[in-house]
Amino acid sequence: MAGVPLRVEILRAGEEHVAQIARLAESRSLNGPDGARGSVEGGSTAGGFLVSAYTEADYRARLESSEHFYVAVKGGQVLAFLLAYSSDQVEPDEWLNRRIKTALGSFLVIKQICVARDAARAGIASMLYYHVLDQWHESPVIAAVVNDPPNDASARFHHKLGFQELTRLTPPDGLPRVVWVWRKPREAMLHAQYGTAVDLYKHEDNLNWQKLNNFFYITAGLAAATAFCLGKEGAGGSLGKGLAMIIAIMGIGVSLGFSLMLRFGRQYLLARKEAVIELEEYMAWHGGERIVNRRTDDPGSAYLKVSPTGAIMMLLPVLVAVCWLAVLGVLISD
Repeated sequence: MAGVPLRVEILRAGEEHVAQIARLAESRSLNGPDGARGSVEGGSTAGGFLVSAYTEADYRARLESSEHFYVAVKGGQVLAFLLAYSSDQVEPDEWLNRRIKTALGSFLVIKQICVARDAARAGIASMLYYHVLDQWHESPVIAAVVNDPPNDASARFHHKLGFQELTRLTPPDGLPRVVWVWRKPREAMLHAQYGTAVDLYKHEDNLNWQKLNNFFYITAGLAAATAFCLGKEGAGGSLGKGLAMIIAIMGIGVSLGFSLMLRFGRQYLLARKEAVIELEEYMAWHGGERIVNRRTDDPGSAYLKVSPTGAIMMLLPVLVAVCWLAVLGVLISD
C-alpha cells in the first residue's frame, strides 16, 4: 500500500543477499575502507570492526553450513547480518573457538554481526541477536568481542541481552578478546531470582534506614552525656569539661563512621537496583513490565537512577560531625 513505511524484516540469508553482505562486511572490516575500530566481531556497537576477512565466496559457502545466517532487510536493502554456527562447524584455524570448545563443550558461536553505519543505534543488532536466542535451546551461545581499546558499548549491549563475561583471551593475532556467554534461562529460576533480587534491594534500603536511626539514637545519647558533664548535675569543673571533650571526639568518630557505612550501603543499594533492572530488561523483552526502571530515561528523571535520598542520608552524619567539631573547638578555646 502506498505511503506505508517499510519495516525491517529478519530473513534467512540467501544467494540474492550475498553480494550486499560481502560489501557491508568489507565496509566494516579491519582492513576495509571503514577500518576504524568500533563495532566488533561477535558484538555490536556504533562503529565497524570485523576481524575475519571473509570473501563473497566464504559467505556463499556459509549459506548452507551455518545453522544461523540472517539478514535484516528493508525495501530489499541489507541493513545488517548475523552469522552464527555451532561448535561442530568450527574450522581448524579458529584458535579461540577451538580453545573454548575444549573448556566449555558444545556451543553456538556468533561469529559475525554487522550493521550498516546509517542503520546503527536503531535496535537492529538486538533484533538479530534475539532472533537467534529465541530459537537456540541446545547449548550456550558465545560471542568473542575484540577489546582493544576496551569496548564499553559492547559490554553494555551484551549485558542488556543477558550475556555474562566468560573469559578474556588473546589469540595469536594479538587482538585481545572478551568472550561473552549466554545460557537459556529457566523461567521458574528467573522468577525466583527476580524475587530474591527485589528482596535484597528492599533489605539494603531498610538496612540503611536502620543505620541512620541507630546513629540518631547514639548521637542523642552522646549529646545528653555532654550536657550532663557540663551541667550542674555532672562532675563540673575541669573534669566535666575533659569528659565532654572526650565525648565530642567520640561523636566525631561515630558520625564519620556512620557516614562511611551509609556511603557503602548506598553503593550496595544501587548495585542491587542495577541487578533488578537487568532482570527487568530481559523480562520486558519477553512481555513483562518495567517497574524499578520505569520512566528513568524520561527528561528530568535522572534522580531515579542515583538515589539522592541515599546521598542525603550519607551527608547527615557529616553535618553532625561538623557540629561535634564545633563543640570541641568551643571546649578547647574556653
